[in-house]
Amino acid sequence: MNITYRKATLADVPELARLRIDFLKEVQSPETHLVSEDGLNEILKDFFQQQLATGQIVAWLALADGAVVSTSGLCFSTIMPGFTLLDGRVAYIMNIYTLPGWRKKGIGKQVFYHILEAAKERNYKRILLHATEDGRPIYEKFGFKATNDEMELRLY
Repeated sequence: MNITYRKATLADVPELARLRIDFLKEVQSPETHLVSEDGLNEILKDFFQQQLATGQIVAWLALADGAVVSTSGLCFSTIMPGFTLLDGRVAYIMNIYTLPGWRKKGIGKQVFYHILEAAKERNYKRILLHATEDGRPIYEKFGFKATNDEMELRLY
């Protein structure tokens, strides 16, 4: 099987939305869903269309004989500068996802490598992500360290 890797384009928006939904269905329980799958699909397509066009996100794909089997996302933002982050620029990795039948083959790791390189090429000094238990050992091999200093408040 031949695996190829490439940066996502606007033509990939439907596939990016579909794989994001597949990922979320694995990691979020249905009772937390605020919208139907079809509703989220439309929201995601609009999001990817806009954010890819403006360069606010970068996504990479792994393809097996032309079919997408793994994806990633990297969002760029700015926070207030501080002593440890003088420019305030932060890259946030989201949605490292590989279809179940393609896992444990190093494909997701390669996709991950490509988005790390995209952050480095843009000279980002801080890269964040939320790790699943399965993903944590992979991220640690790339030098990521767990932190415990963040909290969250969700206002609905």
